[in-house]
Amino acid sequence: MVEREGSLSLSVDGRILRLGPAFEALLGCSDQEARGRDFTFLFPAGSEEEHRGLLKTARASGTVSAFKTRMIKSDGAPLDVYISIYSLKDRLGDINSFMLTVSLDKSAGVPAILTDEFQRIFRFSNDGVAVTDKWGFIIDVNQAWLDTYGYKKDECLGKNPRILKSPHSKKELYEKMWADILDPAKGFWRGEIINLNKDGVEVPVLLSINAVKDESGEIRNFLGIAFNMTRQKELDSINKMYIDYIIHDIRGPLTAIMANTELLEMQLEGAVTEPVKKKIDTIFSAAQKISGMTSDMLDFSRAKSGCLTIKKENIQFASALKEAVRPFESAEKKLFVNGIPYDENAIGRAMIKADPDKLQRIIYNLLSNAFKHAASSVHARWEINADSLKFSVSDDGSGISPENAERIFDAFYQTREGVKTGGAGLGLSIVKNFVQVHGGKVWVEHEKEAGATIAFTIPV
Repeated sequence: MVEREGSLSLSVDGRILRLGPAFEALLGCSDQEARGRDFTFLFPAGSEEEHRGLLKTARASGTVSAFKTRMIKSDGAPLDVYISIYSLKDRLGDINSFMLTVSLDKSAGVPAILTDEFQRIFRFSNDGVAVTDKWGFIIDVNQAWLDTYGYKKDECLGKNPRILKSPHSKKELYEKMWADILDPAKGFWRGEIINLNKDGVEVPVLLSINAVKDESGEIRNFLGIAFNMTRQKELDSINKMYIDYIIHDIRGPLTAIMANTELLEMQLEGAVTEPVKKKIDTIFSAAQKISGMTSDMLDFSRAKSGCLTIKKENIQFASALKEAVRPFESAEKKLFVNGIPYDENAIGRAMIKADPDKLQRIIYNLLSNAFKHAASSVHARWEINADSLKFSVSDDGSGISPENAERIFDAFYQTREGVKTGGAGLGLSIVKNFVQVHGGKVWVEHEKEAGATIAFTIPV
């Protein structure tokens, strides 16, 4: 394909900062031999002042559009072209560079990335913005981008954004990124990525890359917008540490309350009236509830900070189920497992490989959610095959709407019924995180006419 348009970047005094690949193809002049030279060397001898005058015009008016002139190719052959010069400004309105485009065809159309509206947004954006040509070479960056990565403008123009690549960014990430960007039906990618600044320091950013197309749908540029998440990550770390300290301080007196309440009840057995015994049971029940909430908050904090790890070991499934069921054994609502009233001796001795604590919490949280919403009974079902465990919990309550089902695993989201029963709204979010860290999946089943069923499967 013969290139018919190319571009180059100029400093405020007319020195060449970069040549785009298409420009190199048009004139046969390499970026390496052109960098640092006055741009007038590209034109016939004796026309230097005329072309410097174009730069003065662009400096005064902002743009020179489709000026017909002649350039000299590297082999000495003349080439009739139309050139346009666009001034690029910083957020104070001062010109910091020029973009010169060369075309074999006359066109007064301003590229999308050079319109006044785009340039105004570009200059004043608090996010780091980089514009590349269609080959991926940097054409322009704003001040926020320079501040984020510590480069000077002339150090990055003409470079590939790969200068920011960190060891965290793997081949698979870029394959997915470019598949999305080049997909005609999508045309963009968005996600968290860790880049490196000029000094090699890691910079976490929320990055979006968009393909900028012309009227015919051809990609002309790529636009990258990076939100610097360094401060947010620092705050997240502080918040996690704060939550960990708070929960640690709560658990000490909470354990003392629970232990002494049980001891008090044992010592006073038969010596107190039923109303007093109920008050003691209420204290113990409330302490258990707070204990569960603190565990949820700690697990959620660890999940959000990416600190969740699992320690798989060979365990008896019955042991995890038994510990998860224990808090519900005295509940008024009935628990059925695989169709019969719960009996820990009927579970069998099936062995699985899983993290025992996290599996116990998964089952406990599902049972806790079901007991909150059940009218009279909760039904758990499980089956283990050669490589996976499937477990589901159903209640006979009022059920769950499709709208709620879509959000039920979101942190802090609760249905109206859930709000009435209390809790932090983290139980099912933790279930999802624990299941996923096991490599499994969790979902809401909708085929029941009444009540709700939540199921998960994990490889074991």
